[in-house]
Amino acid sequence: MPKKIKAVFAFSVWLIALLLCGCNDFYDKPQQFEYYDYREKAVFGDITFSAAVRGGDEQAALDRMTELLESIDDEMSLTRADSAFSRFNAMGANESYTQGYESERVEISASAYELIELSREFYAKTDGALNIAVRPLTELWGVAAGDDGELQLPSYEQINEVKEYCDPAYLKTEIKDGRYYAYKTHPALRIDLGAVAKGFAADRCVEIAKANGVESALINISGNICVIGDWYHPDGKVYERWALGVTSPRPRGGKGGDMCAISVTGGKTIVTSGDYVRYRKAENSKGTLYIPHIINGVTGMPLGVEQDGLGGYVNTKNHIISATVICDNSAEADAYATAVCLTDGRKAAEFLQSENALGILVSEDGIMTLSGVTESDESGEAYFIYKSGDDAYDAYKRYEIEEYRY
Repeated sequence: MPKKIKAVFAFSVWLIALLLCGCNDFYDKPQQFEYYDYREKAVFGDITFSAAVRGGDEQAALDRMTELLESIDDEMSLTRADSAFSRFNAMGANESYTQGYESERVEISASAYELIELSREFYAKTDGALNIAVRPLTELWGVAAGDDGELQLPSYEQINEVKEYCDPAYLKTEIKDGRYYAYKTHPALRIDLGAVAKGFAADRCVEIAKANGVESALINISGNICVIGDWYHPDGKVYERWALGVTSPRPRGGKGGDMCAISVTGGKTIVTSGDYVRYRKAENSKGTLYIPHIINGVTGMPLGVEQDGLGGYVNTKNHIISATVICDNSAEADAYATAVCLTDGRKAAEFLQSENALGILVSEDGIMTLSGVTESDESGEAYFIYKSGDDAYDAYKRYEIEEYRY
């Protein structure tokens, strides 16, 4: 039984505000990475980046990864007024929409341009579930990054008004003389690349690691995890498959420990999204209302929240509360983990299958849907959940399991 790497997953979406706090602290390496070069530091404000690398030019790889994350922050932070995307969002703040409206152009990097184009593809693939233009709705609901003031629930009318301009069609890009630009055709448009930015950064870190000859690595950007090669066991001094823990979505706050541990091969990425870490609470006549940060741009409603028909809101009982996605590309996993939360387990599993991705989906009603993942290694499949000798087994047994096989 491989020793489980304690890689606790957080949300895939909550990199809504890409900011760097300037903290340059490095931490002691975990015992699991005794024979790795290891670096952990705060990036993007309260996001944690960690990387354990073995083989090749390890220090060069770690240094370059850190530089990459700093450059992303310089351009995409939504809390730094001088960043390109803060300036983009601020344009048109006091203007009214008219037919033919166009803002001025903001110059962006080639990487930002690529990220926007990727987001357009994900928007189309997910029928609008992955929408980088929903920031006005996250602000309306008080769940945008940095929102910690008094929470006031919006009216139905406000939601209907705001969601009309949460449309990425109002976001335009162009390339001119080898330079990249973004502009908007609705003054109220504001974008947030958080749903794909961590995954995009993780993919670039993998490229850096491989370019520097790294043979084994675990790269973790606050829950966006990429693994290279196999894990070098510090006790047995042999390479073994990675065994990664998936956090239980209940109780909320990520305080439930692991609900399972999954075997993952090198070259894969694994991302979890859900309603249980980044959320706010409001009290109403029906009790406590939980408002997650994931917003459906079509309905204007947060994940697991619906209108009660009387001007108020209630939490639903069967929505997906945790979606873990495994595939080859971290930006895709990031986007899909968010998108599938906004559908039901069966449709989510079918979508993941169509995209050659695997998944572990947990709904509020206690159903765990496995898509391309088996319950144990007895089947001989590559991706399986450890059912014995693991601390998470008792938590895993709480769920009714449905396997959706390829």
